[in-house]
Amino acid sequence: MIRNSLLTVKTELVQYNSFGEVFLRRLSWSKVWKLPKTGDGIKVTAIVWRPDSVVLAVGYSSGDVTLVDVESGDVVHTFNPCGEAITALSWENSITSINKEAENFLLPDLLPQPSKVNSSKLDTGSMLEGYKGLKNEELLSLLWIGLKNGLVYGYAFGLFPCCLLKLSELSGLNETIGTVRSICPNGDHSQLCILADVRAGRSEVLLITVDTPLITYCLKELYGLGVLYRQISGLMDCLISAQKALQEAWEDALVDLESKMVRYDNNDGQSSLSVDLMELLMFGHAGIKLEKFLVTDLTDKGLKRIGQAVELSYSNMQKLLIKHIVCANYQLSHYLTQLCGLAKQEDRFSCLGLQVNLCLNACRAAGSFTAKTAELQQVIDGSIKYLKTFFRWLYVTILRLSDEPIPPELATSTQQDVRFIANFLAKDFETDGQVRLDRIGQYLRNEPLTSIASSKTRPWDMLAETCPTITNFPESDLFQPRAERSLVQEFTHLEQQVKASFEAIPSAVGQTASLPFMTNLTLDCQSDGLDKIKIISRSINQPKDRCNLIGLTNSTTPSSGFYLFEFASEKERKNLTRAAFFSFKRCNHLPPGEYKLSDMQFYNDEIMSILLLTEENTNSIFLQLSLALLREQLAPIMSRRGPFNSSFQSDLFASSFRVFNDFQATALGLSSSRKVAAIFSAAKRKVRIFDMEVEEEEDVEDEDQDIEDVSDLSQEISKDGGNQKDVSDVDMAVSP
Repeated sequence: MIRNSLLTVKTELVQYNSFGEVFLRRLSWSKVWKLPKTGDGIKVTAIVWRPDSVVLAVGYSSGDVTLVDVESGDVVHTFNPCGEAITALSWENSITSINKEAENFLLPDLLPQPSKVNSSKLDTGSMLEGYKGLKNEELLSLLWIGLKNGLVYGYAFGLFPCCLLKLSELSGLNETIGTVRSICPNGDHSQLCILADVRAGRSEVLLITVDTPLITYCLKELYGLGVLYRQISGLMDCLISAQKALQEAWEDALVDLESKMVRYDNNDGQSSLSVDLMELLMFGHAGIKLEKFLVTDLTDKGLKRIGQAVELSYSNMQKLLIKHIVCANYQLSHYLTQLCGLAKQEDRFSCLGLQVNLCLNACRAAGSFTAKTAELQQVIDGSIKYLKTFFRWLYVTILRLSDEPIPPELATSTQQDVRFIANFLAKDFETDGQVRLDRIGQYLRNEPLTSIASSKTRPWDMLAETCPTITNFPESDLFQPRAERSLVQEFTHLEQQVKASFEAIPSAVGQTASLPFMTNLTLDCQSDGLDKIKIISRSINQPKDRCNLIGLTNSTTPSSGFYLFEFASEKERKNLTRAAFFSFKRCNHLPPGEYKLSDMQFYNDEIMSILLLTEENTNSIFLQLSLALLREQLAPIMSRRGPFNSSFQSDLFASSFRVFNDFQATALGLSSSRKVAAIFSAAKRKVRIFDMEVEEEEDVEDEDQDIEDVSDLSQEISKDGGNQKDVSDVDMAVSP
């Protein structure tokens, strides 16, 4: 029994359009948030909910995968597996919790992570807000990603790349496997059921099962690595944002200086502002141009404002270094050290591709970045001294040229002050007529330093000089900062080493996979119409019934029927595959006539829901089918390799159905946990919401009234959704 009614419960429906925009709506159709398009011509190609409905994964034709916090709509993380278009997404949880067991056995408690910097405002956010939706998972969840080139990636927690399946190599076929259409994991990470194109130019698909025994065997190890990878990735993001803010603070200092200094114009072309100021410092005499610039254009009050602004920018740089970059890098070194500890347990982690030498390289790179950070901190401290001394001298000079009284505390200067000012003017003030402050700026460019600090001022060299015994350690155990490298170069090197530490894991896990079953299926459509084949999948994990179900239409929708495949997972029936074709010409309880399938979904482990169109395309039927009765008619597939042929058409037994008069329904979204169904009209501009489980004592009159109310609501939605871009040409998914 179903009832058409408007639900007031907090239930979500995801909608995306042909422009690449994604919407989250309540079932009352109110919009919660909108995810804008990522670029012109880039379309959404797949969407999947994380099993707990906290995070949404969105795949794009550009190859990007975006993880979105469902509550806020914020982008949690974006990555691109290999640049190929995303064609299938699936997200599964492990059956048993391994959180406490894995953490206590492998890792100490995690450190509180530093706040992330808003680079445009130089303020801080909460503790890595973007990763809040990815924390505290007690189950190892795997996001499976199918690509257009026949590759399948597995990402632990949706972040950590831990498996790469190359279907063409696993199949042993001479021809290349193409687009991955569907991925259905079995719930315990031991097997995947995959549907993919055989090759371009043929209307043929391949149904295969892939066993991944190493994932099942190393669940604790992968969980621990996934937790570490999540922490390390978050800290790397912190360092990236802090460096952007550091660059902005330095540019602010440049802008403040240039806003006044760039006005100086020497007509003879033989000198510059720095040269004229140096002559003023050495000989005490200012030319007419320089005197006019200092007294009229710059002025003592203007110089004060510039000095305060530049000093504030330098202070911001110090705070960013100490509170964010140093703090995040210390924690990064802490986690990389833990990673080295795991890698040294070779009996457990070497099979996963984790190598000790690569992890040690990442640790050394983090140490070198730490040393370079300390070096930059020393340079900033020295530059602040130079700047303060320079501005004080220039302020006194302007007062003297203006015949203004000089405060007693500024009247005297030392030989060291003169040396500071001369060094500042010669090395850090101007080049090609532009203020540069290059003593700091050179550290923020991805190129070698132009002015290398003395070994007597570099913290790492000072430590080595103070502790000569440090040279007795093997070179492999020491940090190796390069004097000529900038901070950005050291960070780039750190990124490369961290990436290399985890890089071998996906291939190592994928190489242990096997392909026990494979069959070809020829469909009744053109080769370019395969992307319009309706494919659904469901994993059933009952104590005495564990299997994967895959359903697909025999042609582009609307179609005359569908195939149903069952892949058994329990040990007693391992690798047993059954299948059948079901036609709507053989369906009881339906009025006589020709029917075409518009959409289908698994409602739960017991029911399949189907939308049918009548021959005239005027009415629609919402059909409920018993999976138990469907599965009774499945026949075993005896051949493990070869084409699948089904000349026998099985009967359909409808447990319930509902006819919609004058309503063409073409899209269906279901949520068994929330007991709702959302149905779109053919124009995708009307939606009807159904309560799937109604108490039997409710009378018919109430039901009819509810239907009438929802029909009115559909019209209101159509009117309110006047912006066709927002509501037309969509697909949808209801949260599980």
